[in-house]
Amino acid sequence: MIRRRIVLGFLAHELRDLRTNARMLPLLFIFPLLGIGFPLAVALLGPAMVTEAARDPGMMAVLTAAIGLPDFQGLDMAQAMTRYMLRAVVAFYLLMPIAIASTAAAFSIVGEKQQRTLEPILATPITDREFLAGKLLVCLVPTIAVTWITALVAIILVDVVTLARSGQMLLPDRFWLAGVGVLAPLLGVAVTLITMRLSARSVDPQATVQASALAVVPGFLVVFGLFGKVLIASFSALLAGIGLAVILNLWLFRRVEKTFEREEILTRWR
Repeated sequence: MIRRRIVLGFLAHELRDLRTNARMLPLLFIFPLLGIGFPLAVALLGPAMVTEAARDPGMMAVLTAAIGLPDFQGLDMAQAMTRYMLRAVVAFYLLMPIAIASTAAAFSIVGEKQQRTLEPILATPITDREFLAGKLLVCLVPTIAVTWITALVAIILVDVVTLARSGQMLLPDRFWLAGVGVLAPLLGVAVTLITMRLSARSVDPQATVQASALAVVPGFLVVFGLFGKVLIASFSALLAGIGLAVILNLWLFRRVEKTFEREEILTRWR
C-alpha cells in the first residue's frame, strides 16, 4: 500500500510538471489546428487539385501516383486524388506525437534536477523501471490523446464534406486506423525513450531540446522521406513498419533501463 502511494504520488508530481511546461502549450495548439486543417483542405479541394494537375507537373505526378494504385482502380480522378492525399496526411499524424512527446521528454529528467526534485524521487523505493515507465507514460498519454482527438475531429469534418459531395464517407480507412491508431503511438514511445536518454545524460534542458530538435525529429523525417511512399501504397509495408516499431521500442526501453545509473546521475549533477 505504501509503495502504491509512492508511485501514485510520483505520477501526480509528473503531471503537475507537464502542465507547467511552457514549451508544450504552443505545440498543443498548433498541431491540432494543422491536423484538422490539412485533411479538411484535401476534402474540400480534391476536385480543384485534379484541375490544377493539368497545369502543374508536380501535381500531375501526384495524380499519376494516385490513379496508379490498385486500391483506387475504377475511381474517378477526383476521388482517387482525394483518397491518396488523405493517406498522405497520415504522415503528419505520425510527426505529431514525435514533436510533442520529444518536447515533453526533453525536460523529463534534467528538468527535475533544475527544480531540485530529482534527488527526493530517486531516494524513494521506486525502481529504475518504475521511474522510467512513469516518465514515459506521463509524456506519452497526453500526446496520444491530443493526436487521437485531433484525428477524430478531422475524420468527422472530412466525412461531412465527402458525404455531402459524393454520398461516401472516406475516413477512417485501414491506413488511418493502423497509422494514426497504432504506428503514431509507437513512434511517440520511441522518440520519448530516445529523448529521455538524452535528458538523463544532459545538464541543461535547453541543450536537450536542441539535441532532440537537431537529431531525433530530423531523423524520423528522413525515414518518412525514404519510406513514406511505400507506406502510402502498401498496407503490408505499413504493418511491417508497425512490427519494426514494436521491436525498436522493446530494445530502446531495455537499453535506457540498462544504462540508467541513478547514483552516477546524482553524483554528476551535484
